[in-house]
Amino acid sequence: MSRHQHRTVVKRVHPHAWRWRLLALLSTLSVCVAAGLWWGLRLAAPLPVTDDREAALRDQLNQLSLQSDADRQTLAELQRDLSEQAADIAALEDMLAFYRGVLAPEDAEAPVVLRRPELVYLPDSRRWRMTMVVHRAEGGDTLYRGQLRLEIPGQGAVESVSITADEVDSATASGVFPLRFRYLQQVQAVVSLPEAFVPETIESVVTLTEPVSRTVRRSDPWQDLVDASVSSQP
Repeated sequence: MSRHQHRTVVKRVHPHAWRWRLLALLSTLSVCVAAGLWWGLRLAAPLPVTDDREAALRDQLNQLSLQSDADRQTLAELQRDLSEQAADIAALEDMLAFYRGVLAPEDAEAPVVLRRPELVYLPDSRRWRMTMVVHRAEGGDTLYRGQLRLEIPGQGAVESVSITADEVDSATASGVFPLRFRYLQQVQAVVSLPEAFVPETIESVVTLTEPVSRTVRRSDPWQDLVDASVSSQP
């Protein structure tokens, strides 16, 4: 049976070794802490840049939204102006077509033109509504003044009679229709025909006082006006 022999080993330890170990441990810890701080700062550094970029984008978006609203408002105003100008142009074109359509060569010497009267029968009152338009025959914007008088000759029960403006139901008590216009004027009256009276024509007489003194007449067969009224009804 063998015996183990124990030997005593003497190891020399420097008296300041524990200080060196502590220093090494502190150095390692310092390096780790510094590395952690550096890495944390590196990760946190882009955040302010991102926030600034988002703020800049928001500001740009707000500016674009404001600009878009301003553009829409400007566009709406332009469309409104164009619509008004289009309406004015259409009105001028209608007036030009009106003059060209109704101005006959024989009317070229007259200062004003009387358009053909229009008749509409009012069955409730058994009367006729008559509408006439008087307009200037030349360009310019001179003010025209005068009066319009209507006469309706026809056959009565015994002899020929004539209904004048004094016997026409209208807005004027005197039966005279005053004229005052630069381009045109419309006159309306309601005609009450006596019983047993057969109208033959409508005589329209315009007496101008300004800018010239002139009398213009027009005669239209009553039956032609009645036929035109019937054909124009739906």
